[in-house]
This record gives sequence, structure tokens and C-alpha cells, in this order.
Amino acid sequence: MGENMEPSVQVTLSAGDLLLTAGVRYVPEPFNLSTLLVEGAAKHPQSTLIAEKDARGDYVHLSYESAYAQARGIAAQLIGLGGDQSTPLLILSGASIEHFVVSWGAILAGVPYVPVSTNYSTVPPAFAKLQGVFEKSRPRFVWSECYTDQWDALNATGIMDADLIWLGEIDRPGGTPLTKRAEAEGASQIDARIRQLGRDSVARYMFTSGSTGSPKGVIHTHGMIGDMLAARRMLGEDDPNAEPPRVLDWMPWSHVGAGVLRLAFVMQLGGAVFIDDGKPVPGQFAKTVANLKRVKPTSYSGAPLGWSMLVEALEQDESLALTFFAHVQSLAYGSAAMPPSTYERLQKLLVQYQGARKSMSTSLQSTEVAVGLSRYWPCEDQTVVGLPMPGATFKLIPVGDRYELRVKGAGVTPGYINDPERTAEAFDDQGYFKMGDAVSFANPDNPSQGLRFAGRIAEQFKLQSGTWVSAGSLRAQLVASCAPWVRDVVVCGVNEAFIGLLVWPNVEACSRLTEGDQEAVLASSEVIEAIRQGLSDHNAEHSGSSQRVERFLLLDEPPSVGDGEITEKGYVNQGLVQRRRNVWVRALYAPSDILVWPV
Repeated sequence: MGENMEPSVQVTLSAGDLLLTAGVRYVPEPFNLSTLLVEGAAKHPQSTLIAEKDARGDYVHLSYESAYAQARGIAAQLIGLGGDQSTPLLILSGASIEHFVVSWGAILAGVPYVPVSTNYSTVPPAFAKLQGVFEKSRPRFVWSECYTDQWDALNATGIMDADLIWLGEIDRPGGTPLTKRAEAEGASQIDARIRQLGRDSVARYMFTSGSTGSPKGVIHTHGMIGDMLAARRMLGEDDPNAEPPRVLDWMPWSHVGAGVLRLAFVMQLGGAVFIDDGKPVPGQFAKTVANLKRVKPTSYSGAPLGWSMLVEALEQDESLALTFFAHVQSLAYGSAAMPPSTYERLQKLLVQYQGARKSMSTSLQSTEVAVGLSRYWPCEDQTVVGLPMPGATFKLIPVGDRYELRVKGAGVTPGYINDPERTAEAFDDQGYFKMGDAVSFANPDNPSQGLRFAGRIAEQFKLQSGTWVSAGSLRAQLVASCAPWVRDVVVCGVNEAFIGLLVWPNVEACSRLTEGDQEAVLASSEVIEAIRQGLSDHNAEHSGSSQRVERFLLLDEPPSVGDGEITEKGYVNQGLVQRRRNVWVRALYAPSDILVWPV
């Protein structure tokens, strides 16, 4: 975050729509993604780039110099096997040192790589998505750190029978062990290939979660990432005098936030990424707490749910708080709105341990849009997601009391791999990419105060009365109002008389209200009353039918990753959940044996 930056935006009117651009002039620069690794190895060869846990639980470090040398070996091998821009590499394993070396070897060789969600190849209901990724990306190479983990998926989808070059340890025709050393005679080929790469060269294909259909392969060019890094630099987010960032990250590298944007930004500053073997879910967060004490990150980012778990841990564990606040310099969140209660509890801790409040940064980007909205200035209003980053032009189309958001310019994908139909659908006749998000102005009389996220356009629906409901923004308000007792909600009411909710309780928090197993906790009057009170407080401030909740019921079965109800980054597909759980939805509006509670 640029602590001294002032928010700046230029607004013009065009045929009834608003066009927003940053107040900072952007000049495109030549960019080749490989320079992040090449220059990193030259400037800080022995500094840690990636670190992961070994079998004993100790962190193993990969330096910039070693990463570059090993990646050159992979690049030489790929070039020798005929690899180029037309022969993608499918990566089936999660974040690791080996994954980094293989993927950046592909970048040096000019071979687009495809990091696939591990759920697609390990969770049977998601195997069809793996097949969709394979059919769209049409790879020539495949790599896995441990093929036995994906054996069932590869056989079930027929990928195992395809004519491919299988890199790594695999006993089958086409199997080719990895080579991490570039022989002298191959060095000139690698250097020549690197020089050929430009802004429009494809670096990778990032597949969307498929939450609204089959996964789409987003084309990521070298220029997209260069534009993102340049925009952040113009906004003062890469202070050259600051300590190189040290990041602890659990997010998979098939997710654009961790595997592309955050990783590139850390590399540009000579920082290090420590892979977290924990995550913000019950039963695994204790590992994250232990890793925080060991890694001592200088920068920390996560979804609001993860922040709520971390704040609770910081409040209860003084040794964690002392270590965390002694080193952390920048704080960020994304994927959802930050509940005011979580934000204020964090600020109280910051005052206690650092002596002052500290602003958090956030942004609104997507797999297709690397240069999006960014809240790059100090701001206490956590409903604000930001203003345009330099290089992009945003078109705001009026839709009721909010605006549909579209964008073109720097950092926007050229389209989807082998998918001309959906590429054409994604852009309007002026070349603007349809993000599918809605926004509103924090202050319509002063646009420089920023834009607020107002939900997904596709998640808006009408009640019987014809009143529009913005499920996305309403969901965020309700989760915040019911914190910490609720993890997430699904907003129901399409063509109904009122809004009802499917609620996933926070079982750990609810267990503090009563005793017993999960079934007893969720059936207890204390838990029901706590959630009802949160919803009543919300209704007291929002009396209109578009936001008022009348009934709710509790779900004990968590959202399914395999069936697409929730993605790895925690986004709940509201429509799909309602279709899969129609019996529970109907119970909100008609008599049934399912317990439904009035607000």
C-alpha cells in the first residue's frame, strides 16, 4: 500500500455510461516474465525464493540462483522435446519447490503451462472438470510430483491413453525423467528462446473454477503480469527501501491470486514465499499458527474468514501476537468483504502491539483481469474495494442503484484458449471485458472516495413483488452481522414473497455457547438465538424487502468442493447450492419436517 498516496480517478460520461481511469498516466513497458527470475538470480542469488516443509516438518529453501539454474535445465529439456508456444504443459500437483522449478522452466522455454486445481484430479465428482481442462488446453506435456495421487482421475477421464510426453517419475510409454541441469550446448537455445518472448507471448493458461459452468482457460500473456507490476509500482506499492517481503501462503497456485499475482510481486521485490501446510479451516489452522511463529511474515493476506480465525488466535496466544506484530508490515484481504467486527478487533491488536492503527489493502481483480480496482490509499471504510489501477479503463453501466463493471486496456486477457464462442461472449462491442461484478460509489458526490463491491450481476434475483435482491452484497452484510457464529449463507427467494437463508454455522465458535457434539450444538437454543439476534440486528437497519430476512435454517453438511458448491478460494456458488439443496430451499417456503426458524 502506498501510505502517502492519495486516491485519484478521472470520470467521463459516454453514451449514458461512466468511464473511469486512474489519475496516474500509464505508459506500457516491454516485459518478459522470465526477467523476474533472471534478474532475481543476479541481484540476490542466495536469498530464499520458495520454501516448503519436508517430511520432518522442517522448511527446505530454494534460492533464486538455484531456482534459475534448475529452471534452465527444465527449459533445455522442453526445448529439446519440441516444446514451444503451441505445446502446453499440464501441471497436476499443488504448490511446491518442484512445481515452481517446472513451471518457470516452461516460462523460460516459452511453453505455456497449465496449473490444475488438485481437486480436479483427486476428488471424483470433479474429474469431469479435469477432462474439460485437458480438452481445452490440448497439452503436449504432463507433469506430476506423484502420479499415483492422480491415477484414478487420469484413467477415468481417458487422459492416460492420450499421446503425451509424461515428465517425472512414471512407469509408462512416454515417461521422461526431469532434467534440472542445462548442458553447455543447450544454453544458447535457452537464451535465444528467452529473447523471443514478448508482451503478447503466452505464459500460462489459468482455468477458472467453473462455478458458472465448465472451466474456461484464461490466456495469461507476459504483458498482463508486466502491466500489473507496473501499475503497482506507480501506486507506490513496491518501496525499494523496504525489507523484501516474506510471505506465508496456503493458497493453491492454480488460483491467480497466489500462483500469479502475489508470486510475481514477491519475486519483483526479491522476497520469499513460504508454503503453508495449514489453512484456515477447522483442524488445519493450528499448523498455520505454528508456521506464523516460525516464518515471521512481513506481509500477510487472506480472505476475511481466515482473518477472523487469525484474529481469534492472536487474541488468545500472546506469543503469536508478539511474533506476528513484531514483523508484519503490510496487511491485505480479498475474495469477500471484511466484517467490521473483525477489522476493529484487528485494529485493537495493532494499537496494543504496534502502537497505532494500520490500513489494510484490498482489490477487485479476476482470473481475466490483472489490472483491476485497488484500494491503494489508507482507508478506514472496509466496504470500499478501490479505484482503477493505472492502465485500465472501467466502464460503469447503470443497473438500478448500482453499476455493472466492465474493463479494457492493460492487464486484461485476450480471451479463452480454444474457446472462441465464450471469448466473444466475454467482451462487448467496444472491447470491454464483462467482469460480471456490480459496484456502487462510496460517495456519489466524490468518486475519489472509491467504489464498493455490490455483488455479482448473475446473483441478483427478483422477489414476487418484482423487487430486485443483490444476493452477493446481502450475503456479505449478513455474514458480518452474524459474526462469529456464521461461516457463510446462501440467500434464497427467487420468485418468493420474502428472503430466506440457508446458513452454515461456525461450529467452533458456536461450541462456546453450549456443550455437546455438533448435532447438539446446532440444535441448541443458545446457538439459534445468537444467529437470530444477528439477523434481527441486520433487519433493524435494513427494513426493505430487498434486504430483510424472514426465515433461516442451519445446514450441517459443508459445501462440496467436488460438486462445485465452493471453490478453493472460498467462493460459494449461490445458484448451484440452491439447485443441489432444493429440498432445504423449499422448506423455507412450505411446510416440511426440516427445522426452520423465524427471525
